[in-house]
Amino acid sequence: MVKYTEEYKKERINLLISNIKKKKEFSGIDDQFVRDLIHKKLNNRELENIYNHNKPEKSKEFKNSVKLIRKILHETYGVFNLSRKRIKLLNQLKEEIKKTNKINGPTIDFHIKLLKTHKSTNERVDYYNEIYGRIFSTIKPEIILDLSAGLNPLSYPWMGLNKVKYIATELTNEDTEFLDEYFKSMAKFGLDGKTLNLNLLKTQEFPKSDICFLLKTLDSLETLKKGISESIINNIDTKLLIISFPTKTLSGKTINKKRLAWFNKLISNYSTFEIKNEIFYIIDKKLY
Repeated sequence: MVKYTEEYKKERINLLISNIKKKKEFSGIDDQFVRDLIHKKLNNRELENIYNHNKPEKSKEFKNSVKLIRKILHETYGVFNLSRKRIKLLNQLKEEIKKTNKINGPTIDFHIKLLKTHKSTNERVDYYNEIYGRIFSTIKPEIILDLSAGLNPLSYPWMGLNKVKYIATELTNEDTEFLDEYFKSMAKFGLDGKTLNLNLLKTQEFPKSDICFLLKTLDSLETLKKGISESIINNIDTKLLIISFPTKTLSGKTINKKRLAWFNKLISNYSTFEIKNEIFYIIDKKLY
């Protein structure tokens, strides 16, 4: 086996990363996140193949590696990726917000249009009144933490809150900047928000909160790092922890609930409810 310098190997991995990210769907993902994924999912033989070729981009092994990592990224990030038309819709929403001191009419309409540009919030948009009716029936939070938030912070108008500090986290700079723009525009309605650029596979120090949302996230994280969920849950300092899972596959097939047996062993003192395609766990973290 040929021994390569660390600098040489780094150059080859960077070449692989750049090829993976040529696809627009993955262009905004942090390089280090992709690099970590490569080292987790490619074995030594596959990495050696990448190092060995004089023109790796033309090799079958290199192309197969690009395809494999893109597949994993699509399953864990891409299916929830935000639509490109969101920027235009956000700008239209901001113009409507300037015209009113109430969240109603066109302002709500643009919120709905934006929520429909994201897979998870599109599925929830008709159920947000029910979701927050159940969650906020016993607590009116002053601080909300939303991990791997997606567009869920844009459901604020359905929360029935006059004022709240909202801390969201996202993986890419692009998504972080988008949410911060939204928070700025909604400050007049009592939404004091900020977004942290955070990789849950690495960072598990979280701000203290009254409610923490962790929606449709743990399945994907477990795919990348088995056992990560327990560590994350243990490090969340909150009163109520809201965790959800999909109940159907991407192809529309119902998922057997036994597949959550691993998760049910981790938690106690919880209640559940379901909407179409999603099951929610409300966990009393003080009794966890």
